Amino acid sequence: MILFNYINENLNRIKKEARLGLISCAIFRHFQIYSRYSYYVKLGNNKTNSVIYTCNDFQMEQRSVYYIIKKMESEI
Repeated sequence: MILFNYINENLNRIKKEARLGLISCAIFRHFQIYSRYSYYVKLGNNKTNSVIYTCNDFQMEQRSVYYIIKKMESEI
């Protein structure tokens, strides 16, 4: 199971753990960025264009988006 799917299935539990300080709050931002990237891929865009569109939406560098994609697609 990849990290994105795990967060998607256990969102309420992860919110509680973030409030307690057990999980970094940045995970929600990464989840949001990966969700947008996934949306663009599902629209039929190739991965490179999806990253570019995501960078424009969040005003980020491509390197950061690629890092988040790699992190969210990692196995847990």
